[in-house]
Amino acid sequence: MFRGIERILLGRDPREAWLFTQRFCGVCTTVHALASVRAVEDALDLEIPLNAQYIRNLILIAHALHDHVVHFYQLSALDWVDVTQVLKADTKKASSIAESLSDWTDNSDKQMAAVKQRVAGLVGPDISNAQLGPFAHGYWGHPAMKLPPEINLIAVSHYLQALEYQRYSNQVVAMLGGKTPHIQNVAVGGVSNAINLESEASLNVDHLFQMKSLLEKIVSFVQNVYVPDVCAIAGF
Repeated sequence: MFRGIERILLGRDPREAWLFTQRFCGVCTTVHALASVRAVEDALDLEIPLNAQYIRNLILIAHALHDHVVHFYQLSALDWVDVTQVLKADTKKASSIAESLSDWTDNSDKQMAAVKQRVAGLVGPDISNAQLGPFAHGYWGHPAMKLPPEINLIAVSHYLQALEYQRYSNQVVAMLGGKTPHIQNVAVGGVSNAINLESEASLNVDHLFQMKSLLEKIVSFVQNVYVPDVCAIAGF
């Protein structure tokens, strides 16, 4: 799709190119920003400081974690998951299947029953006139949707959890990049982050451990929910 970034950049200072280039998209932003700034640095044969490379790498890692979770659950999963079939699911069976795949704490029968009740509230008594909220534009009842009701229930439960967990990786991007989705801290030659272990206004030890905690949460979700779900859905 033509978006005109190349024309917008004509005649501008090359040091500003990344600011515009990352706005090529509202989702895959950081990769465009860093590819653009690195193109200028390569042209000038610049080597950036090691700490700047660490910060850039952390931003890319955090954004990749966010992007993969959102792509699978919020952008792709509903091509295979029939939300309306959740109403036919046995919550105990769904919980047993999920718990056999990982020891994720939010796979209990109570959790599955709560999700089933939530979907029932969205669908209402007449499925032909259902107001499905965020699930309104699916291909419900399509023969290509092959998942059993219990797997549909697990997937919808994890879809809702993914909305929460993807935020953690985005918080890391915002903490390092100044804002999200379009970061503000990159510069030709490095990054503009101030590093001072004693200052609250800078990148300090407290901020590093806060980011470590956030990344550990999203990594746990990926390992215990996302990967097993990919395998389970692929198996069907």
